[in-house]
Amino acid sequence: MTGRMADHYKCATCSGFFVAKEVQVDHIEPVVDPDDGFVNFIIFIDRLFCEAENLQVLCKPCHKDKTNEERKMRKK
Repeated sequence: MTGRMADHYKCATCSGFFVAKEVQVDHIEPVVDPDDGFVNFIIFIDRLFCEAENLQVLCKPCHKDKTNEERKMRKK
């Protein structure tokens, strides 16, 4: 780390600290529900533009893992 904590973000999954270009914002509750899949655009848009409480910071590897897991669940 550079010592400038304002430039680092904590991953909600692995608890590591990363610079801004190494993190992504993730929807805690997925935009496309793994159980129901895509229902319609009204629900999709409503879930996409959610309250901040439904968002978390994840490092890119953790975000990729979470997204892949959600995709696997949708395929079942």
